[in-house]
Amino acid sequence: MTAVWVILLLLAALAVYSRAQKAQRRRQTLQKIRADWGQEARREYSWEEYERISHYFYWKQEKEEDSTFVIDDITWNDLNMDQVFRKINRTYSSAGEEFLYDMMRRPLFSRKETDRRERLICHFQQETEQREQIQLEYCRMGRVRKIALADYMFRFAQLTPKSPIRHWIQALALVAALAGLLIQPSVFILCMIMVVGFNIYTYYQLKPEVEPYFSCIGYLLAMADGASRIQPLCGGEAKAYGDRAKKAGAVFHKIKKYAGLIQYREAYAVSLQDMLMDYVRMLLHVDLIAFEAVRRYVAAHEAQIAELFESLGMLEACIAAASYRESLEAWAVPELYEEGPLGYAGHNMYHSLLTDPVKNSIDEDHSVLITGSNASGKSTFLKTAAINALLAQTIVTCLADSYRGRFYKIYSSMALKDDIQSAESYYIVEIRALKRILDQARGDIPVLCFVDEVLRGTNTVERIAASSQILKSLPDRQVFCFAATHDIELTHLLEKLYHNYHFEEQIGEKDIYFPYRLIPGRAVSRNAIRLLALMGYDSRIIREAEDTAEHFVKTGEWKL
Repeated sequence: MTAVWVILLLLAALAVYSRAQKAQRRRQTLQKIRADWGQEARREYSWEEYERISHYFYWKQEKEEDSTFVIDDITWNDLNMDQVFRKINRTYSSAGEEFLYDMMRRPLFSRKETDRRERLICHFQQETEQREQIQLEYCRMGRVRKIALADYMFRFAQLTPKSPIRHWIQALALVAALAGLLIQPSVFILCMIMVVGFNIYTYYQLKPEVEPYFSCIGYLLAMADGASRIQPLCGGEAKAYGDRAKKAGAVFHKIKKYAGLIQYREAYAVSLQDMLMDYVRMLLHVDLIAFEAVRRYVAAHEAQIAELFESLGMLEACIAAASYRESLEAWAVPELYEEGPLGYAGHNMYHSLLTDPVKNSIDEDHSVLITGSNASGKSTFLKTAAINALLAQTIVTCLADSYRGRFYKIYSSMALKDDIQSAESYYIVEIRALKRILDQARGDIPVLCFVDEVLRGTNTVERIAASSQILKSLPDRQVFCFAATHDIELTHLLEKLYHNYHFEEQIGEKDIYFPYRLIPGRAVSRNAIRLLALMGYDSRIIREAEDTAEHFVKTGEWKL
């Protein structure tokens, strides 16, 4: 009896210790959540890990109709949106971060949708305790780090059905060999070795094909369990999403009985039970047998997977947006309208990636042409205006004191490069990028485009001739355009259609200073030759360059 009491006391002590450890981990996680809130996102990504985050977006794009608008790769890369996403991403789960990435590439086009999203973000800003408890559940859900969920989670139906009969036969053969070994060891020992070896060999031959799906099954069950715990925590604007997540997740509780058979851990076994189960799986193929039943069930409920993923993803993505707002020096809820004249108004806008940004304002009902020297701020301003428009229609948050504009399809043609693999020159790449903007014009939704140095890849005469006609055509096609150029001629040719702005530099005797302030009107300074002197060029070169420029201004002809 004494031994029994000792065992019972040890079990009780183990249970108390386990409970205490769980409570401690929960407290530590909560401390991390509170420390992260409203702070700079500190997460580090490997290239492979970050690349996988985008797969959910591309999977959705494959399934949707061609008419569905998304931020294309050219615009996303022009605006350095990978870096912007990393600053906004304060999620703790794979579902949350993959949905957030998709959200930021999928602008909204109705006031009803942006108002709904704004209310949800605002809800999490105000309901601190509710939000923290929900975030604890997302931390518990965690991330799948070795695969992209979208590569497997929604593709169970595409797997070729495979009969588990061969695995049953191998398992029965092992049982028969074991029984024979117990009856007559000397006869069945070789048979036992052969069966064990064959079972292990075929197991590791067949498992790699389905192993990523094991991780998906595990994460699917984690989402279903998480949804059942998150739903009671959701109130106010979050309640509808919590209800949908719980309802979608409930259908997957039927496959929980297979969870112990299917090994879906990303780490190696850490307990005696896990290690023993690994040997059982190798010898009896129980996980491969169970997988076929799970595969059929999951494949039949793809719609529920999508609903569960999107409902949970929306909640955490909006929590991330709320945290991002708290980290900003200044932000505003955009004023967006679906009808009326085209326009763009942003007061004290700044760039999300700059540590000490200069704020600029603009309020225009005409397209805009910006001039100025290199490094004066033209490109940065274009990106600032574009990113604010994109964030306005995605996370309903602008880095400005105020923002007002139409719902737009957003395009850019800025940081293009030669395509070596297809042997396309910079000019070819550029005109293709501009053509895609023209192709989207005159649709139901107006276009907001940002073009840096129109047709820079060709000679001056043809550049001015072609770019003036392209820019001239845009306002007639329901396009509001921000364009930057070095060609002062364009400011005169297009002054009836484009309002002129410029950035300027200030050159002293020994240095150059850029105020980065947007100024109405075209650029009038000619400081490029003066910069040569500042950099130490020979005085003869500088003097003759000034004479050549002066001669062209007076006569319209070049002379060396």
